[in-house]
Amino acid sequence: MPAAPATEDIHAVLERVWGYTQFRPRQEEIIHSALAGTDTLALLPTGGGKSLCFQVPALAMGKLCLVVSPLIALMKDQVARLKKQGVPARAIISTMTHAEIDNVLESAALGKYAFLYVSPERLASELFLARLPRLPLGMIAIDEAHCISQWGYDFRPAYLNIAKVREVRPEIPVLALTASATEAVATDIMERLAFKAPHVIRGSFQRPELALWVSRGEDRNGRLLRILHHVQGTAIVYVRERRSTTRIAALLQQHGIASAPYHAGLPSEERDRVQQAWTEGTVRCMVATNAFGMGIDKADVRVVVHLEPPPDLESYYQEAGRAGRDGRASSAFLLTGPGDAEKMEERLASSFPSLEHVRKVYQAFADTHGIALGSGLLETYEVDNRVLATRTGLAPVIVAHALKALELDGKLALSEGVRSPSRVLIIADQRLVYGKRVNDSRHGPLLEALLRTYGGLFEEPVLIDELRLAKGLKWQQDTVIARLQELHQQRVISYKQRSDAPTATLLTPRADAQRMVLDPAALALRRQRAQDRLHAMLAFVEERHECRARRLIRYFGEEVASDCGACDVCRGRIAYAVPSAMGSAVAEPAGPSPEAARALRWRLDEGDGEE
Repeated sequence: MPAAPATEDIHAVLERVWGYTQFRPRQEEIIHSALAGTDTLALLPTGGGKSLCFQVPALAMGKLCLVVSPLIALMKDQVARLKKQGVPARAIISTMTHAEIDNVLESAALGKYAFLYVSPERLASELFLARLPRLPLGMIAIDEAHCISQWGYDFRPAYLNIAKVREVRPEIPVLALTASATEAVATDIMERLAFKAPHVIRGSFQRPELALWVSRGEDRNGRLLRILHHVQGTAIVYVRERRSTTRIAALLQQHGIASAPYHAGLPSEERDRVQQAWTEGTVRCMVATNAFGMGIDKADVRVVVHLEPPPDLESYYQEAGRAGRDGRASSAFLLTGPGDAEKMEERLASSFPSLEHVRKVYQAFADTHGIALGSGLLETYEVDNRVLATRTGLAPVIVAHALKALELDGKLALSEGVRSPSRVLIIADQRLVYGKRVNDSRHGPLLEALLRTYGGLFEEPVLIDELRLAKGLKWQQDTVIARLQELHQQRVISYKQRSDAPTATLLTPRADAQRMVLDPAALALRRQRAQDRLHAMLAFVEERHECRARRLIRYFGEEVASDCGACDVCRGRIAYAVPSAMGSAVAEPAGPSPEAARALRWRLDEGDGEE
């Protein structure tokens, strides 16, 4: 069945909401496919503008778009941007209360939103399934669609819940999007999403403006400093461990390079502060784990440096691809050294903990939160790996891998710490609330202050500031929090106190840890596929004869006609000598001119990319 016909021209939507006068390559083709009601898999490289591919047709239809996304931070970022542009959008995330979720779903069913973002775990909840037939859907968009494929590098069992949504609403077209999918992953995505017919639209994975360079040696810090002194402009340095972010940022600062560390363990305020400073240019270089990068809105990154190889080519392509999104000449350096292969093999082995360790961590998690057997389904709890490590006697890294194993087995869903401000929704009727305001000396003044300070409390959850309320009431902040909690317990309001801790949501009722098993066949399959991806990464690093760009792009199923002329392999064929530490080479423009690179990329994208 075709999708709802467009009620507004897509070019008019693009200019009215985003201020752009033309689409990027492949975007318009993908949008027309979605508007025609065709199930579509869109493969666009990092920075290719995937979000517009579902946001524009949804607004043109004037119908609700259900967006399934695995990352809370990305959902919150996209919702905030849409709201800033005057587009009604909401996200259902794990930190929301039952009353908040119920309120958002009812508002969506009543047609109050253009976009509803949900995590794949929420698709199986009774609340969602009860509203699903009433949602005025025009399309379903699935972001990071590689997560539905067991061949993918970040498979999440909860993504399989999308098939249940399609069973209930088979008439609604699906648009699946990802920046990294091999041929096998693309085929698997379409099968698992029950496409009516295979349909792929590919943007070229070539990045002619981006020079890929692998540098070998022992002094990584020295090479890093030489690179950043020779290549001017904004930079990202990726490291594998949190503690390395602080050490490397301090090293760069000592050498006059404005830098800041970034990892998921930092308080959300600090992460926001350093990201803002980096975005504005007061911090030149972000030294980060892979927690940094999703959804960043900065096109002028000139250089990305990996201080050691990532675990797979998918991660490498996405992270390196954050350089040069403005189409200007940029560089991605991968610094390798002795022992890297052995270290990567050890990391892979440690990422598959024993069943005994997984059981210990699961039991400690349940004990920490007092979760009774058979309870906790779709409830969300804070996660502190240090507490779990103390309870189990295991190293924090083993705890982290055990939790990941539970996630990959579909027992729970993990979420990195994301700032979640305090929220209040009034759930009692207005008569009861009025009675409390007039007759309840303990809670009345607080309700009065809430209603005078914030609007819309009866309609949807509103962000509040307990300190502001405390100053207005001349109370202590702790008193305000305690009274809000009391009103929550009395079911007068739904109150969710601010939090930025990592969380875990149980996807199955709490089980007996000693009887719990992990699917051995699925575990063996995941291990083998992780091993295959690791070996592909190592082969890329060790390559000395084939053009880097050509080899990387072939991994994603695309063949190119010529070498890039800019990578270390291609430049090594040039007659003049290239110093091993990249001293002179990195100071030169790598590859074609910015104008030529941009023109080539658009020509590539406009070629035949549909299957």
